[in-house]
Amino acid sequence: MDQRRKKRRAVLQNIAIVLLTVSAVALCVQTQFYNLGGSSAFSDLFVSAAAQKTPSVSGLSDLSAPVRIAVSGAYGRWADLSAATGSEAFSAPGSLLMEAVGSAGPVRECRTEEFRAALRTGPDAGVSVYFDFGSPLPVSYLAGLAGAEWTGGAMNVRRVLLAAEGGSVRLFLWDGETVCRVCSTALPAQSVEELAASYPLGSAWFAFDQPEACGHVDPYSLFSEQFTPPPALSASGTLSDASALMSALSFNPHTNFRYAEASGAEVVVEGERTLRIRTDGEVTYQGGKDALRAAPENAGQAQTLVGVFQLLSRLLATQGSAAELYLQDVQTSGSVRTLRFGYHSGGLPIRLSSGSCAAEVTLDGQSVIQLTLRLRRYETAGESAEPLLPLTQALSIARRYPGRELALCYVDGGGSASVQWLAE
Repeated sequence: MDQRRKKRRAVLQNIAIVLLTVSAVALCVQTQFYNLGGSSAFSDLFVSAAAQKTPSVSGLSDLSAPVRIAVSGAYGRWADLSAATGSEAFSAPGSLLMEAVGSAGPVRECRTEEFRAALRTGPDAGVSVYFDFGSPLPVSYLAGLAGAEWTGGAMNVRRVLLAAEGGSVRLFLWDGETVCRVCSTALPAQSVEELAASYPLGSAWFAFDQPEACGHVDPYSLFSEQFTPPPALSASGTLSDASALMSALSFNPHTNFRYAEASGAEVVVEGERTLRIRTDGEVTYQGGKDALRAAPENAGQAQTLVGVFQLLSRLLATQGSAAELYLQDVQTSGSVRTLRFGYHSGGLPIRLSSGSCAAEVTLDGQSVIQLTLRLRRYETAGESAEPLLPLTQALSIARRYPGRELALCYVDGGGSASVQWLAE
């Protein structure tokens, strides 16, 4: 009996030793991944629960971007100056855009005058739907926002027009500057005409419609009598959870390799990677090649862009802001791409008083080699909006800035953000 007991005791001791060894190895591996700046799928297992509370972004159609929409017909125009892709206001026009892009034929270059002619109103004019995304962006990205796939070649587009003529619809793609293209689609004109019939035309206009009063601003400045300013937003830049932010960037929140600069900024160094968190909420990251990937190697542009949005969403989830990020600009030099993002709330862009963008991400291939994020937390400040400067006065002030576009934006003044006319 004593021999049996000894054998059982030996077996139990061996099992306990094995379990303790496995636990120690797992802890060691976790620590090494943090210290080496690992960002693989395995290291993501250790990201804190707070950092994983992120919006679901699995494709471009999940993203939100501000867009101004105008529907034009024989008897005038209707416009929405504060729409956002993915919102109810974008749903019906966006469905037509998806069908048009998905059925686009061969593309040819055209003059910008042809774009303007297709947008005109009058007894003999056709019906059209106009989209303005604010800045020239890859057409594949804009198509993805509408749930479509673009196969007509690479180009940057800001303004898009669906123009019904006869029984068909033409798709115009214009960068807002010099390059304009047009193609036929399989979308029937009746679809655009039925959409236009559902809006009260006559309450909106472009600056080129009224040259006497608006001739000094950009011709495509869009105005509407039906715009109701939304309430102001409170704004702050204080970081609420540094540990969750560090985890979202695959840094060890318990690392000893961190120190405070004289300015109060906190600096974390792990291998070739450096994270700097300033007291005003500005976060900067620098890393070596492959230290932090936005997407798998050889991923396409759309997949890489979605990966960048997922990363930024994890960082913003630590703030709980009412605003969302949207893509403003893409600059490419060889394998290096720089993406700039802005904030928007309810379809209205938010301009920072510093003139800076909300985020800037530099990629070498699919690797994030530099990132700057200006953390801002926005919340609705009240139920009523602050008075908006009358358009006539805004147009008068805009004479100091001839040729600029006059548009509505939130202006972040530091502690709050309110809707104002800006000449940009």
